[in-house]
Parts: sequence; structure tokens; C-alpha cells
Amino acid sequence: MTDIREQILSRLQAVAAAIDPALDSRRNEADLADTALPAVVLLDGEESAVDDAGTRPLMTVRIVEMTPEVQFRIAAKAKDIGPNLNEWRAKLIHAVLTDTTLAGLTVNRIGIRYRGSATITERGRSMEGGIGVAFTFTYRLNPSDLVETTA
Repeated sequence: MTDIREQILSRLQAVAAAIDPALDSRRNEADLADTALPAVVLLDGEESAVDDAGTRPLMTVRIVEMTPEVQFRIAAKAKDIGPNLNEWRAKLIHAVLTDTTLAGLTVNRIGIRYRGSATITERGRSMEGGIGVAFTFTYRLNPSDLVETTA
């Protein structure tokens, strides 16, 4: 079975975790305890077919766009949160856009686009902040590759 979606997500998580060894790497966890910060969290995100679905045979290869989000979360002094989040964001964008393994999983080895980011900060017992960084990965989905085949 070859699920390119999972291959992309697994590699993206590895790339994100390598940004800073002090980050606790998680996947699809919305609520993190203060003890888990600083953290990097991969959210699998959405995907959709971008071609002429409905006009071709059902088992035909389709082009799919998937938009996962990488979130960096930190608890720190207010003056340090923005610079730390922006540094991780910049390192992540560079790492993702230059990763040959990720590129190799996409259409024509150029199917990665940086989509943008959004920050959030809040006060609790300490100042907490986060930034979500989104990318779109365009890849070929072959329905036949999604099941185990017996030899």
C-alpha cells in the first residue's frame, strides 16, 4: 500500500520537528499541557480533488491538493514570543520548500506552495502564543495504491 498523503504528512512532521530539537513534536493534538511547550503540532488538514471528477472512470488517478498546518506553540515572556514564533516560521518555510523528499512526493516535484500563517497570543498563568503555518501539497492519488495487493 502506498498512501502518498501519509508519506507527505509523516515527512512534514519530521521536517517540522527538526526545526528545533527543544520542540515536543505532536500530531493532531489540539490541547497541550503547559509541560508540553514549546511544541510543534502537525494538523493533517483538508484535501480535495482538483480535476474533472465525475467525467472519468472511478479508479483513475486524480490530482489532489492537501493543506496541512504546522503549529508552533510556546509559553514565554511576551517580548520573546513573537521573535521565537517568527524564527520557527522562517526556518520551517525554508526547510519545507527545499526538502527534496517532500518535493519528490508531489506533482512534477514542484507541487508545494506556502499558503500563509496566522498567530495567536493569550495570557494565562504565563503568556502563550502560537503560529499556524499552512502549505498546499499537490500530488497524484491512485485509488489502486490505497489497498494491499496479494501476490
